[in-house]
Amino acid sequence: MQRETEGLVVNGYRCWVAGYQTGNVDHWARAWNLFAVRLGTGQARPVISQLSLWVKSICLWRTDPLETFEFECRHICRDECLAVSMIAACQHEDYPCLRYCANRLCGIAGSEETVEAALGLASTLKSAGRDMMPVPLDIVRGIAEMPQTPTLH
Repeated sequence: MQRETEGLVVNGYRCWVAGYQTGNVDHWARAWNLFAVRLGTGQARPVISQLSLWVKSICLWRTDPLETFEFECRHICRDECLAVSMIAACQHEDYPCLRYCANRLCGIAGSEETVEAALGLASTLKSAGRDMMPVPLDIVRGIAEMPQTPTLH
């Protein structure tokens, strides 16, 4: 992933999801180390706090397992695209895209909680000087509606 902030979000998401799926806190430590190196410990603390709330809300409402690639993989899968696009949509106040991503990731029932958590992460990243590029809803929709291919872990 070439954009640093997008790379931080997707790799932080991967680590946090892996921690929830395996129960192994080493994944969360990896996320902390990544953010601490890139942002410094002072800015990493609130970002990691918001990241954990956001991923937790997705995991609580998701009815099937989240798909992810391995940490630092150069590609992103559908769920990762929805996740990173959700945070970008928050930063750019693209509420239709934000709602679409939230609904696709965790269903309508959990989208409000997930949206609130996403807004918190996006704001904290922005406060740390980490801006993301906007991702148009049409692009996100096109990716989300493509046939799913098996994900290698």
